[in-house]
Amino acid sequence: MPVADRSSVIDASVALDAVVHGIAVATRNGGQVGLTQVNAAFCRLTGYERDELLQGGLQLLADRTGDSPVYQQLREAIVAGEDFTAEWLIRSEGERMSWTRVSTRAADSKQVVITLEDITDYKRARESLRASEARLELAMEASELSMWDWNVEQNQVSYNDQWRISLGVDPGELLKREELSDRLMLPADDHSVLEKFERHFHGGAPYFQAEYRLTAHDGTQKWFLGHAKVVRRDAAGKALRVIGVLRDISRSKQDQRTAHEVEQRWERAIRGTLDGLYEWDLLTGHVWYASRFRDIIGCADVNFANTFQAFQNVLHAEDRVGVLSKIRAHLENQSRLDTRCRVVTRKGNIVWCRLRGEAERDASGRPTRLAGSLSDISAQIDAEKALSRSQDFYGTVLDSLPLFVAYADRDERIVYANRIFQQFFATPLADSRGRVIKDVIGDRRYGAIGPYVREALQGKTLEGQGRYRDASGKQVDLEAAFIPHYDDNGELQGCFVAARDITEKRLLEAELRQSQKMEAVGRLTGGIAHDFNNLLSVIVGNMQLLTRSLQQTPRLLRQAETALNAAVRGGELIKRLLAFARQQVLEPRTVDLNVLIGGMYELLRRSLTGDIEIHIQLGADTWFTRADPGQLENAVLNLVINARDAMPSGGAITIATRNVIIGADRQPREDGLTPGEYALVEVADTGAGMSAETLKRVFEPFFTTKEVGKGSGLGLSMVYGFVKQSGGHVHITSVLQQGTTVRLYFPRSQAGADETQAEGTEQADLPRGHETILVVEDNAEVRGTTVEILTSLGYRVHEAANGHQALERFMRHPDIALVFTDIMLPGGLLGPQLVEKLTERRAELKVLLTSGFSDSSLMHRSLLDGSVELLPKPYQLEELARRVRALLDGKEENKRVPA
Repeated sequence: MPVADRSSVIDASVALDAVVHGIAVATRNGGQVGLTQVNAAFCRLTGYERDELLQGGLQLLADRTGDSPVYQQLREAIVAGEDFTAEWLIRSEGERMSWTRVSTRAADSKQVVITLEDITDYKRARESLRASEARLELAMEASELSMWDWNVEQNQVSYNDQWRISLGVDPGELLKREELSDRLMLPADDHSVLEKFERHFHGGAPYFQAEYRLTAHDGTQKWFLGHAKVVRRDAAGKALRVIGVLRDISRSKQDQRTAHEVEQRWERAIRGTLDGLYEWDLLTGHVWYASRFRDIIGCADVNFANTFQAFQNVLHAEDRVGVLSKIRAHLENQSRLDTRCRVVTRKGNIVWCRLRGEAERDASGRPTRLAGSLSDISAQIDAEKALSRSQDFYGTVLDSLPLFVAYADRDERIVYANRIFQQFFATPLADSRGRVIKDVIGDRRYGAIGPYVREALQGKTLEGQGRYRDASGKQVDLEAAFIPHYDDNGELQGCFVAARDITEKRLLEAELRQSQKMEAVGRLTGGIAHDFNNLLSVIVGNMQLLTRSLQQTPRLLRQAETALNAAVRGGELIKRLLAFARQQVLEPRTVDLNVLIGGMYELLRRSLTGDIEIHIQLGADTWFTRADPGQLENAVLNLVINARDAMPSGGAITIATRNVIIGADRQPREDGLTPGEYALVEVADTGAGMSAETLKRVFEPFFTTKEVGKGSGLGLSMVYGFVKQSGGHVHITSVLQQGTTVRLYFPRSQAGADETQAEGTEQADLPRGHETILVVEDNAEVRGTTVEILTSLGYRVHEAANGHQALERFMRHPDIALVFTDIMLPGGLLGPQLVEKLTERRAELKVLLTSGFSDSSLMHRSLLDGSVELLPKPYQLEELARRVRALLDGKEENKRVPA
């Protein structure tokens, strides 16, 4: 070993003692070998003191090892000056056996360095574990250390010969370096390494260790692991001697770089996928998580431990047990690992994931490793939820339709059925899906429906009707369509069945036919009644004129009055026929409800059967109201007949009147009533009552609970319309098996009841006049009678047979004060139209209309605005005289509302 000065031998001895391996220096002189220097480790390994070894030489080792060939080979190598390495079993003092590695290297032509390394533990480990071979190889490589020894006091540095290998530099060249960092093999450009060395040198750290690069003789950069320690300090702690060793780690660094590059490539490949990979070493517990895995669970920017517990911590609390159970089941080789779960990120966001994995097992089947992936399926879950909502929506739509909807595949197996279909056949979809239609609906129904389904599955669209019984046994009329279904490629996949309940439709059709029949009868009745009114007008008018002229002939007068009374009763009959035909205009009057209801008792009694009782309860001082008496009687009669029909086994009907005050604090929306004073008519029965569903539809036109042909369904709707037209309100309450109560609310009228002119034979003074009147009537006999009556009353009268003649007469006689015209006139100009033209020419003109019936909408508008008055046929002389005089005097009030 080159030395820097004369004290190098002493320095080398100290350095050798610092080395953990046994080192000895042998000299050769011909065939003789002696030891000139041994370190402490050499003495310890061989079991001899230093002096014993220096005096006895290697022969001492031969005595301990017997005839070991290693000793002979070692001796021959020393004598020949050759390098030698071998494993040598040495028996030290106390019979202790130690395995060593002995090696030699010629220092010069006479000296050989012997290195002795204790490898006992290594040998033992290699016998027990195969992995120990790698550690033994590493230890052997570590023995090739490049060493320097710095004598601080003398400022001398010595080097071993390993530098020739590690840097390709002769140790003698190193002695020529001047900078201390170069001499101690420290990187001058790396201040952190230099500061670390300074800290240890001055006692700030127990040792110095760092990785850094040095430049080799050929200019290449090599990585070293440097280790240095102050081996001697003075009393003040000043460093006196420092020994450093360096190990070439260039290959390890290169391996790290290669591994890092491979890992980077792997990471880039992983980042290019949507899945986050993981690998769990079940033996060590270490888990490798790819960066994408950390991104998915929201832990990319935080420290996420490489343990399975870290993953458990981010699992949603509701999913944790389920995920662990499935992982355990997979590891026990019971099921595949593919499950959905939720993870909670550090920010509290919930991410839906799909966890998959596959276990690696040893020869015994025991799992040793679990590797797999984690996928973010939040978008997929959202899409599935949207699809589910869409399916729920369309399912709700189909369930809400009043249709029976089903779908069957090519094998006639039910795939879908909406709620009403399931209810009809009393089979939930879960029980019917996948079953053939025949098994679900039964043989009898299938016998009727099956042919349609089979033809639809052959590509034909069909429709059909039939009557079937539902699950409760109720008969239902159905109309169905059978529609084939094709996929995008045009291949037949199944068929849709859409049916609707037409039971009510058929009932309505029957009711409509009945209503049309009634309407035809009504029209015929109305037409006949109109003609009779004209005849009766002639008879009544002339009989009244006749009775006035027979005052002096009692016998003839009685006969004339008898004929007159018969004609008047005929007029009342005609009014009833017009009411039946609903062709009568309402004639509102101030009505005393007690008088009207009391007068109807006998009529109502005759309309009931003997097992039904009727009670009248009239309230004291019941207020008057304004309504059409005839229509009011008809409404009460309708209600009584309905009550009778609701009591086939008998019962009681109670008709009551009373006053009702609705306060301002009452909520109008509760029953449609507004605050005010009302006269109430109440009809109650003890019949079957109505359900809540029936009660909701009770005022609908054509709605009835009676059998076909026994009711038109218009009775209550007519009552409702009449009461509403009169400004009132209808309220019905009903309880099944207890009865129904109908209340008619009519607004209070402050006027007194209109007096009804009593029939009699007494002559009264008729109101007379001298004004000019135009009579317009197409019936010559009616016109002549009317003209004669008015003339007898003192009026000047012009007559016309149609509207056009009336216009011509009106223009020629500007003194006409009143026009008395029939509504139904020939020639294309009706009475109301004539009135419009006349009032356009003279707005103040008085007009009185007459008719046997009226369905003219124009007349209704005139009545509505109060511009005309109506005198129904047949009219009596006294009534005509009074109405004409009242109009001319401006005293006639409008007493009508539109029908």
